[in-house]
Amino acid sequence: MAPEARAVAIIAGYELKKTMARKRVLIIVALIFLLEVSIYLISTLLPRSFINPFIPVAWAVGLLAPAGLLLHILALAVGSASFSEEYEMGTADYWLTRPISTAEYFIGKVAGSAAFMTLIIALYSLLSLLLPWFIYGPQSKLEIYVLGALSSIIAMLPFLSIGIAMGEVLRRSMLATITSSSAFFASLIAEFYLNIVGQINNDPSLIELSRLLPTWPSIRLVSSIVAEALPGGLPITGPAPIAGTIPPP
Repeated sequence: MAPEARAVAIIAGYELKKTMARKRVLIIVALIFLLEVSIYLISTLLPRSFINPFIPVAWAVGLLAPAGLLLHILALAVGSASFSEEYEMGTADYWLTRPISTAEYFIGKVAGSAAFMTLIIALYSLLSLLLPWFIYGPQSKLEIYVLGALSSIIAMLPFLSIGIAMGEVLRRSMLATITSSSAFFASLIAEFYLNIVGQINNDPSLIELSRLLPTWPSIRLVSSIVAEALPGGLPITGPAPIAGTIPPP
């Protein structure tokens, strides 16, 4: 292995282990898996006639549930702490005085954060397939399931990047987490009301403006892919602060 690749791998491994030890990250991860299990346990209490059309693709609910909110909050928490904690603890100077370049340090930290997020997505995606398979039997349209899981990885990248940027600029993990989370919810609320006002006034420019916000592609990417597996191509939109769904543009 080349020295540069080895340095990146060491820092990525260090970041991965450090992320796994952060309490607020573990709390969000626990909520994600609790949500997954709860959804399928609750589904067993629903009338069979109601859930029968969805049973062959019950995995879709497990993929969609975290993708609307918790996945992006986790990405923000992971990204915000990645660099900022190094400044708080004084370990950034330690790493930058080692025989590694700034680029290797940066790539390693980002790779470690992305690896953690990918691992969590892989685990809850697997759970979303195994639980309904165990409860209801074999699942179908698994090619869309794979695309949905891969799209979840892509969907989390914008807010992971925003969290990393905030952490590097503010250099305080809690402040960076609060600021980046505020940006997420502000974008979510702004998108919701731009869509509402745009539809009421029949103003396409407002709807087009909402598409420039980071929540628009991040939340809709997974749902737009998974919707193809649902009975009748049932349309799904992302979560909204008040009404429960963001009106489709």
